[in-house]
Amino acid sequence: MQDHATHALAFSYAFREIRCQMICLEGFPIHLTFSKERHERAKQWLQTRLGVAGIPALTSAPAFAELLGEFFEGKRRKFPPLPRSLFVEKGTMFQKSVWERIGEIPYGETRTYKELAQAMGNPGAARAVGQACNANPLALIVPCHRVTGSSGLGGFAGGTAAKKMLLLVEQETLLRAQKNSL
Repeated sequence: MQDHATHALAFSYAFREIRCQMICLEGFPIHLTFSKERHERAKQWLQTRLGVAGIPALTSAPAFAELLGEFFEGKRRKFPPLPRSLFVEKGTMFQKSVWERIGEIPYGETRTYKELAQAMGNPGAARAVGQACNANPLALIVPCHRVTGSSGLGGFAGGTAAKKMLLLVEQETLLRAQKNSL
């Protein structure tokens, strides 16, 4: 797998008060998080997996950064399908099923962990759904910020401030679109 070494690159993107970190392989994101610690652990895991000494930081923005910018500006509501991610592949069948369901939540809407568990035919699995959200390797692309607790915001690997900001961006975008349609 040494040939992937020169194609794995790390990248950071900032919007307002939040910063996301991304690892790209062959130009496509395979890991995206709002947690610096998770980013570092992901880079270490990938270095071991690919058998490389390090993953260099990009000096210029990858093409995918433009899509992130469009999302944060309210011009993009969904991301295109991506090639397979090594991080997604290591998820369990249950986690992958949760991530697929999360991808079905419409922009600007939320679902609770319990609602997702019920929709999956496993009403007692709300906590497991929350753990799958926490393990999501492609935050934002698989919009786990749209999954909340029954009595509040719920957790978020990148922190609740980032989760609030992402939900706010979506709500502001929908309000602007609604105003513009009047």
